[in-house]
Amino acid sequence: MHFRNLVREIREALAGVERTIKGYEIDFLALIAAYPAAGGCVLEIGAFKGASTIVLSKAACAAGDDHIWTVDPFTNPCETDLPEGTCYPEFQNNLQRAGMDSFVKVFKGLSQDLAKEWREPIRVLWIDGDHRYEATKQDFELFRPFLADGAIVAFHDVLGLPSGPLRVFANDVLLSREFGACGLSGTVGWAQFVKDRQLAARHSETKAKLRRALAAQISATTSSMPVPRIARWRQLLLRNRYRQSPSPKQFLQRVEVLR
Repeated sequence: MHFRNLVREIREALAGVERTIKGYEIDFLALIAAYPAAGGCVLEIGAFKGASTIVLSKAACAAGDDHIWTVDPFTNPCETDLPEGTCYPEFQNNLQRAGMDSFVKVFKGLSQDLAKEWREPIRVLWIDGDHRYEATKQDFELFRPFLADGAIVAFHDVLGLPSGPLRVFANDVLLSREFGACGLSGTVGWAQFVKDRQLAARHSETKAKLRRALAAQISATTSSMPVPRIARWRQLLLRNRYRQSPSPKQFLQRVEVLR
């Protein structure tokens, strides 16, 4: 299926589904799931009502995968969530309407509990759970050992609050010699895990440039003071600057295809 047709189908499937991902972020999630740069499965941490689950599952299905995984307690146990309750019935209904309920393996619980029994190599790791720093870092560290060579790691709300995704992406990914190609698409920060340090080193300048672009935002959001207005303006400027998702051709030219 042509990528434009796939995205059109995905957007149609999302009609009426409450979501936190924007249009260009939908396109990017579809891109990384539909064009595998590594072997392994797609793992989503944080499903909410299933919008990103639908995007990833439809794109992975188009790529020839036989399943994806999602993990979420489907309750709201942390202070960054909506009022206490469960969204699991709505999640199930949304997946069923999209025709993807049998394609998605659901772990109804906490990511740290799934990690205890996890064994599959991962080609796409989508982190969109608890956005506090300690929780985001834990999600990244728990599943990092399972990243396949060439895997894509993506964080939602890198330009949002709380600043956990921003700090982990900027410090644990962009400063790591184990990651190569990288970028922002809206508020999604992504990078490719590459075991060959020489391949990763080709992207050192790009990683450094992106890290510098995020530095002021990190400083503003990790301060004990309220986030200043200038930081919010900078956030909007960065979002607009990285609003366009790469095309499949551009993406495949940037990453190493190590399947």
